[in-house]
Amino acid sequence: MRTRGYLLIPQPQAELLIVRSLQEEGLNDDEIAAQLQWSENKVRRYLDEDYELPRTASFGRQPIGISTRIGKPAVKPLIADLKDNDPLVRSNAVQALGAIKDPRAVEPLIAVLNDKDPLIQRQAVKALGRINDLRALEPLIGVLEDREKKPHVRMSAAEALGRMGDSSAVEPLVAALNDQHWDVRGHAAEALGRIRDPSAVEPLIAALKDQDATVRGNAVDGLAQINDPRAIEALSAALTDKSKTVRKKAARALTVIAGEDFW
Repeated sequence: MRTRGYLLIPQPQAELLIVRSLQEEGLNDDEIAAQLQWSENKVRRYLDEDYELPRTASFGRQPIGISTRIGKPAVKPLIADLKDNDPLVRSNAVQALGAIKDPRAVEPLIAVLNDKDPLIQRQAVKALGRINDLRALEPLIGVLEDREKKPHVRMSAAEALGRMGDSSAVEPLVAALNDQHWDVRGHAAEALGRIRDPSAVEPLIAALKDQDATVRGNAVDGLAQINDPRAIEALSAALTDKSKTVRKKAARALTVIAGEDFW
C-alpha cells in the first residue's frame, strides 16, 4: 500500500490520495474499506467522479504533482489559490491547473494573464494553451500583441496559439513575424506551421530572409508542415543559407513538399 508521505498532506487530500492509490492497485470499494477500516460510504465518496474537496483546501504550498494526481477535486481550491499573496502559491496553482486541464479553470487563468509577476503570466499562458479552450483565444492574441508584456510571455502566447490551431490566430501571428524580438518571431513562425493555414505561406517565405537563423529555421519547418508547392522555389534558395541547420531543414522540407531527395 503506497501511503508513505501522505501523512504530511492535510486531510482530506491525504485520504483521497490513499483511496485512489489503492484503487489503482486493483482493490474494489469493499477491499479498500476493509484495508483502511473505513465505512464503504466514506470510500465511495472519495471515488465519486463529482467529489470536490472543500474550497478551503489549499494546494499552492504542496508539490504540483500532488494536485495533479488528485485531479478534478483539486480544481476549486487551486482556483482560490490563484489569488494568494504568495507568488509561489499562485505559480504552483497555475501550473497544476494547466496539468489537470479542467475547463473550469479557463476564466480564472485568463485573469492571471494580468498577474503582476511576468513569470506567472507566462505560466498562465502555457496553462491555457494546454487546456486548449477557445475562450482563451482572444485573450492570448491580446497577450501576443501587447508590446508592454515581456518577450518571453509573448512568445509563449504564440506557442499557445499554435497549439490551439485556430485559423483566427493566423493574422496576429503573421504580424508577429515582424516583431523586434527574435524569439517572438521564431515562435510565431513555429505556430503558423502548426496551424497549417495556406494564407501563412507567403509570410513564412518572407521570414526565410530573417536575420536570425532560428527564425529562418522555424519558417522552413512551418512551410514543410503547410506543405504548399508555392514554397518550393524559396526553399530551394534556402539550401544555400549560411546556417547549416537551416540548409538541412530546407532539404527535408523540399523532400516533403516536392517528393524528391534533396540531400
